[in-house]
Amino acid sequence: MTSLKYSVLITSFLLIIAISNGALATNSVNRIVAIVDQGVILQNQLDEQVKQMYQRLPVEQRASISRSDIEKRVLERMVITELQLQIARRSGINIPEAEINASIDRIAKANKLSAKEFLAVLKKDGITLKSFKKSIRNQMLVRRIQSSFVHHEVKVSEQEVQSFLKLLEQSGGDQSTEYHVGHILIATPENASPQEIKKAKNKADNIISALTNGKKFSTQSIAHSDASNALEGGDLGWLKLPQMPSLLKPYVEKMSPSNVSHAIQSPSGFHIIKLFDTRGQEKVLVTKTHVRHILIKINALVSDKIAQERLLGLKQRIVNGEDFSTLARAHSEDRGSAISGGDLKWVQPGALVRPFEEAMNDLGIDEISQPVQSQFGWHLIQVLGRKQQDNTQLMRKAQARAQLQKRKADAAIEVWLTKLRDEAYVEYRLNN
Repeated sequence: MTSLKYSVLITSFLLIIAISNGALATNSVNRIVAIVDQGVILQNQLDEQVKQMYQRLPVEQRASISRSDIEKRVLERMVITELQLQIARRSGINIPEAEINASIDRIAKANKLSAKEFLAVLKKDGITLKSFKKSIRNQMLVRRIQSSFVHHEVKVSEQEVQSFLKLLEQSGGDQSTEYHVGHILIATPENASPQEIKKAKNKADNIISALTNGKKFSTQSIAHSDASNALEGGDLGWLKLPQMPSLLKPYVEKMSPSNVSHAIQSPSGFHIIKLFDTRGQEKVLVTKTHVRHILIKINALVSDKIAQERLLGLKQRIVNGEDFSTLARAHSEDRGSAISGGDLKWVQPGALVRPFEEAMNDLGIDEISQPVQSQFGWHLIQVLGRKQQDNTQLMRKAQARAQLQKRKADAAIEVWLTKLRDEAYVEYRLNN
């Protein structure tokens, strides 16, 4: 009884706030579709998110998915997002306008568009710059909240990485192969009745039939899947066998690209998987360069011109037979390498500043550069040798660590969001 009274009071209080803020307009566009703790979600906000969801779909798929198929899923996601944004507001977290603009610039560049062209695309899709910026700001706030509540707790030890790599090596099959997998879940309730199980099985079979008849996997996922990534089209990305959920692994390793599984039953419901493609793990070879240099720094007494002239004089002395190492010890102002005759040893791509590396890469073996300017001063560079190194194992180790971090973070976020949702007051009014 107390709980019911509390819910009624909260609802009444929020309605008063909404009315005072002008949220309850006389038309149905601004009616409340959900009350979320101290906030509300309006019909026009839901319409905007559903619209954006449709716009992310390929044109040929839009007609295949009805509004009712995705409206409830979109609203539930908005509820989860609103709960996190309320935490951000209470915590006083803000995203500077410069960060938002930088993010939009990156999105435009990723789509190979200028800023002006990107704005034109938004306008064509009926999205204002203001609403797009708000969407970006909210995404950044959510990531920051999740990071503060979860990511700092996610740590991967060296032992875990080694154990993971060992598991990859010991598992059967070709460990160089990665699988691009899609997943759809038709959930059944806990302690489901035979009728509920049969209904879910029939739904799964109908989806499989649609997929085998050429329907898009992402369309079926968005319209029907109960998995957490349903609105992303059910795409699990590229995985090696040991990285997959144990339920899926025995089926995936026997499938060929484009194959769709039968309905796989588990305590949580019926699973449908599709193998989009496979790929092999190629070797990663990098070219290491053995290089040495002489550095002249710029100061109040040494101008750019003087530094260049000094290096040109040293180059001529080397060409005339003097030893590079001896001159580097006597003249180089990079004291760390000067004691070794200017030797920087074997360096990998990306280890040195760009102007230095670009000049170094243009040199032949034993060739000496013209004076090269960097933020440190002016350099005289000589390449002593080049060799290729197999960095495959280092890359696999980095990938293993990233995979473990993502797996832990995703699981922690899922638990935290479920707890956040369970403890929140949420009232749906979608069909009112």
